[in-house]
Amino acid sequence: MFDFKCSMQSQLDNLWLKPEDLARGLDIRVSSVRKWLDPELDCVPVKDAFDWVYGQTEKLGDLTMQCLNEANESHEKFGQYILPWYRDEDLPETEPVGLYNLASSLVANQLDAKDMEYSFVYACRDDEWIEEHLDDFPDIDPKAEFTAQADILGVPTSEIAMALGITGRSVKDWKNPKRERMLPVDDAWNFLDDCADEIEARTSELLASKPNPMPYHPMTRLGTLPKQDRIDNLAALAASKQIMSDGKTVVDFAYV
Repeated sequence: MFDFKCSMQSQLDNLWLKPEDLARGLDIRVSSVRKWLDPELDCVPVKDAFDWVYGQTEKLGDLTMQCLNEANESHEKFGQYILPWYRDEDLPETEPVGLYNLASSLVANQLDAKDMEYSFVYACRDDEWIEEHLDDFPDIDPKAEFTAQADILGVPTSEIAMALGITGRSVKDWKNPKRERMLPVDDAWNFLDDCADEIEARTSELLASKPNPMPYHPMTRLGTLPKQDRIDNLAALAASKQIMSDGKTVVDFAYV
């Protein structure tokens, strides 16, 4: 039987959307969305929910093209491709921050494929700030680079803090553009590199076995995931994209 709950959860995750984004989009309570996603409850997502997600997929295409155009403009202006990374306060409450950052990530993938260098810079930085930091090494905006890498890997602040034996406040300071002198330490970057390696290894396992439906873990009722479940889900999304890249194969998802 098709798993509508898991399909909705995986589609939201694939677009970097949160239950709160869907709730705002449909003007309903977020608790209703969480019930749709909970495998222990009988209710399933309504058609309007799937239609809204489909609309966000189309919006992502527009945002990605906009980001690519802005990157080309930044290359003409600064001699470097600058990709914006957004924080909640950079956009109206009604706009899903994750979708905007996913667009930047997709443009980064396009530039990677062409072996072109780029930099993630917080969207709140103006042209004057960028010009002052163009020659900074190794990154123009290390805070944005660190935040982008953590977001791309889906690593929450609490997990970084626990791994390094520090407070969550310290990690938040590394990400905060207003705390200019508080920069991520080498151990933090290394931890993210290790996380990337774990996701890549799990993705390879799924590509070798090609399970269908693809196993997927449901969120807890607090909206969180244990580390291994998070790695499994990210790998499942990555593997399914590669499997379906032939334009013929369809991969479904099912809760485990």
